Amino acid sequence: MRHWVTVIAAFLLVALAAGQARADALEEATTAYRRGDYVKAETLYRQLADEGNVMAYSVLGVMYAQGQGVPQDYAQAAKWYEVAAENGIAASQSALAGLYYNGMGVPRDLEAAARWYDAAARQGDLSAQVHLGTMLEAGEGRPRDYHSAAWWYRYAAQHGNPTARVALASLYERGLGVEQSDVRAYLWYDLAASTGWKHAAAERARLAKRLDAQQMGEARQLRQACLDSGFRECE
Repeated sequence: MRHWVTVIAAFLLVALAAGQARADALEEATTAYRRGDYVKAETLYRQLADEGNVMAYSVLGVMYAQGQGVPQDYAQAAKWYEVAAENGIAASQSALAGLYYNGMGVPRDLEAAARWYDAAARQGDLSAQVHLGTMLEAGEGRPRDYHSAAWWYRYAAQHGNPTARVALASLYERGLGVEQSDVRAYLWYDLAASTGWKHAAAERARLAKRLDAQQMGEARQLRQACLDSGFRECE
């Protein structure tokens, strides 16, 4: 929910630049959505959608997916997400990919899921980057490609995604798509654990048992360099 409110707010700024009347209509719809008046919000967003408002397509997808002001209907959600996705909305591209991956409202189609996750990932959507990495690692929808999976995990990991950090750590530990390194695996488990994720902390503790003093020292140095560089120089 909070993620979509942020997306809506961003589009409101775009609408302000495009024209006051359009901005006022979007602001009214957004205000209704934020206060939980979903019936009014749905009516207003549908009017905006009829006028070709891309943000309205995206939010209507959310409302149908979550059953906000309308009966939950994944097929309708997919319809609205797809229009928004085709207009370049990364959040809708990622959401549509999820529906294709799980076969919700649309036939399960891993190739379509990978394609839309890729589109969103290239726009900087961290969740899409992790999902795309997972699919590449598993060979779902695309040929298995550990190197590309590591690339996407690393990008999302550097931008703070704890799931990506754990996934990248696992690749380092197994030497898949990257040169095997328990030190770098420990580093990424450690950075994920710093967000409070207990699973990452457990993996860090497990791996620590097989690191010697020199390796632990290297891991600490890498961690400091990573933090000092704003996560740009972690490896």
